[in-house]
Amino acid sequence: MFKTVGKLIIGLVLVIGSMAIGAMFSYHSSPDGDTYEAQAVQGSSTPTMTIVPTETIPPYTPLATLTPSQTLKPPPTLEPPTQTPTPSLVPSVTPTAMTNVSVSIPGLHGAETATPSTTPGCEPRKDWKLTYTVQFDDTLSAIADRYGTWVEDLVEGNCLKDKNLIVVGQVLRVPGESQPVVPEIECIPWQVLTPFNGSVTVPADGTITFNWIGPAAPINLIRIIRPDGSLYERVIELRQNETISLNDYLSLEGTYTWYVYPLGRDFRQIQCLEGGPWTFYKPLSSTPTPTVAAGTGGQGF
Repeated sequence: MFKTVGKLIIGLVLVIGSMAIGAMFSYHSSPDGDTYEAQAVQGSSTPTMTIVPTETIPPYTPLATLTPSQTLKPPPTLEPPTQTPTPSLVPSVTPTAMTNVSVSIPGLHGAETATPSTTPGCEPRKDWKLTYTVQFDDTLSAIADRYGTWVEDLVEGNCLKDKNLIVVGQVLRVPGESQPVVPEIECIPWQVLTPFNGSVTVPADGTITFNWIGPAAPINLIRIIRPDGSLYERVIELRQNETISLNDYLSLEGTYTWYVYPLGRDFRQIQCLEGGPWTFYKPLSSTPTPTVAAGTGGQGF
């Protein structure tokens, strides 16, 4: 009995040893790194070794570590704050446009006084025997031309304080032996003074003064065309001005057109041209009066 058990143990040990030896020959690595696999060939007790290639792994190159470098910004520029000016408690004065009143219009004078201003201590020239009485629209330069002298000589010879100030009725000493002959008719260029052409400042009520410089004629005819087309006419002698009542003759509202015709003693127009047309605008009078029909004069000659 003991012999039988021993034989079984010895046989089992041999079997286990054979299996261990076979496993050692089935798998082992070659020097080149290839793996050999042992396979049993039918009809042969010796196993055949088959070489199985392994996967080639490409070399691995690690990427460079990206380390961001810190960029330094320039320091900020500090500017002092702009100071807001404190408003002034004193308001500024805005200058207003001044009207120039130093315009000299020939024949147009200021307020007339009975006694003109003269240079104190001065005596008029006694060697000048002739005299001239200042008329309306006269100027010192026109008087000097008439008597063949200069304005400065008239100022000095009459002790005048202002060469631009002479008044109607003033008697001036003038040079010469006899009075010059003044032609009754002389075609002087026209100049309208009041109301100036295109005026819109004519009052609605009261009076209006027509004043002009033009041909020297014994008679002048003023012809005014009202806004409704009717006419107003007036004849004046030896003057170049006339004052007319607005309420009585020019009461309508609108634009008026007026002319001046120089006439001779026979009431015919002389060779000089008429003055105009000139216009002015007038508001409606507060107490208008009926006007005459168109084509007829308010006051004829």
